[in-house]
Amino acid sequence: MIRAVIFDMDGVIIDSEPLWEKAERILLARRGLDYDPIYRDKIVGLNQRDSGRLLKETFKLPETIEGLLAERIGILLSIFEAELQLVPGLLTILKELKESGFLLALASSSPIRVINFVLDMFSLHGFFSVVVSGESVELGKPAPDIYLYTANKLGACPEQGRRIEPSECVVIEDSINGVKSAKSAGMVCIAVPDKRLNQEGFQFADLILDNLENIKVELIKNLSRT
Repeated sequence: MIRAVIFDMDGVIIDSEPLWEKAERILLARRGLDYDPIYRDKIVGLNQRDSGRLLKETFKLPETIEGLLAERIGILLSIFEAELQLVPGLLTILKELKESGFLLALASSSPIRVINFVLDMFSLHGFFSVVVSGESVELGKPAPDIYLYTANKLGACPEQGRRIEPSECVVIEDSINGVKSAKSAGMVCIAVPDKRLNQEGFQFADLILDNLENIKVELIKNLSRT
C-alpha cells in the first residue's frame, strides 16, 4: 500500500530545467564557450558535486568545481527571481494528496539553498513533511541513496508510527537519472518526462504521464493495489 509520495523538484514542481540550462549558457558565454546539447542528457538529475564535475570536465574549465557551482547558483537564483513558475496543477495535487492522508516529501539533487529559495518563494513548506537535498547523501542519482534516505526520514515523522518501506513510496520524476534512482531504491516511479531528453530512457518507470495535471489521488490509490 502506498503511504508516501516523494516529489523531485526541478522539472516536477517547478519549471526550472530550462532555467538551469540558461544559467549554464550564461556561465559558459562568460568564457567564450557554447553549450553542448549532448551534455544536457547527462547532467539532468545529477547532484551538485557530480554535475559540477561533469561541467568542468566537459568544457575543460580551469576553475575549481566549488567555484563553478557558486557562480552557477548565483546566476540561477537571479533568473529564478525573474522567471520561475510552478508547474501547472501542482497546488491542486499537493492539496488533494495531503487531504487524503498521504505523507509528502521533496527529494531534490539541488542544494538546500536553492530548495529553500523555491519553497519560500511559493510558500510550499507546509506541504512537505520531509525535505531532502542531494547534499545530504554521498552518492547522487542514479544511485538510490537520496530516496532511501528520504524514506528513512519519513518514517521518523511525528505523524508516523512506524518505518516507511521503499515499496510504500511513489516517486514523481522528470529525469532518466531520477527514474533509475527511484527504481533502484525499490519504489514505484511515475515519470513526467522532460521533453528535451531522450524519451527511450524513461522505459524503467512504472507509469509515464504527459504532465503533472494527469496525476490524481485515485491514480495513486490504484497503484497501491497493483
